[in-house]
Amino acid sequence: MRSPAVQIGGQWWLAGTAGAVRADDPDFASALDALATAAAAADRTVADLRTRTAIPPALSSRR
Repeated sequence: MRSPAVQIGGQWWLAGTAGAVRADDPDFASALDALATAAAAADRTVADLRTRTAIPPALSSRR
């Protein structure tokens, strides 16, 4: 996921071509934390699904 929001040193920054601005609003920073947590969980789930589909089924399950 690409986003103009980056976390550096525990603080959220909004980065753009003109520069960066720190996201000081606690509610906004909390929403960014929740988004980052959800994105990381989605990444782990996709990686797990890819691992599962890469392993062929056991021979005993084929009939």
